[in-house]
Amino acid sequence: MLPQRDYARALEPLLVQASGYARSILRNRADAEDAVQTAALRGLERLGSYDELRPFKAWWFAILRNCCIDTMRRAQRRPTWAMAGDVADERSDEPAPDWEALDRALETLSDNHREIVRLRYFADLSYAEIAEALSIPAGTVMSRLYHARLALAATLQEETR
Repeated sequence: MLPQRDYARALEPLLVQASGYARSILRNRADAEDAVQTAALRGLERLGSYDELRPFKAWWFAILRNCCIDTMRRAQRRPTWAMAGDVADERSDEPAPDWEALDRALETLSDNHREIVRLRYFADLSYAEIAEALSIPAGTVMSRLYHARLALAATLQEETR
C-alpha cells in the first residue's frame, strides 16, 4: 500500500494535467476544480486498492474520469464551454485554437474516440497509461487515436470551408 505522504507526492505533478482533462470533459473551470479535488480525496480513501505494480497516473486518472462522469450525471445537463480560453495556454505566441470548433468536432466522435483524445491531449497520458486507465490493450488505444485524429481533421477541415 502506498503511504499517504507518497500519495501526495505522486499526485502533485498530475494536478495541472488533471485540471485540463477535467475541463475538457466538464467544460467549466469550477466544476473541473471540484472534480479534481473530489478525485484527490477518493484516491486517498481508496489508497488500499492501489496496486503499486501498476502505474499510479493511470489509476488516478481513472478515478478522476469517474468523478467527472458523476459531476455530469448530477448536473443532468449537457455541458458547454464556460470560457473558451480556459484550456488555452495564454503564454503561447501561437494563435489560440478555435475551442468552439474543436468542441463541435469532438462531439462528432464516438464516446470511445472522444475519451481517448481527452486522455491523450488534455491529460497528456501515454498510450500505456490510457490502456491501463480504460482497461483496453495499447494497440486499441493507438488504433482509436489514429481514427479519432482522422475524423477530427476531416471535421475541422470541412468546417473551415
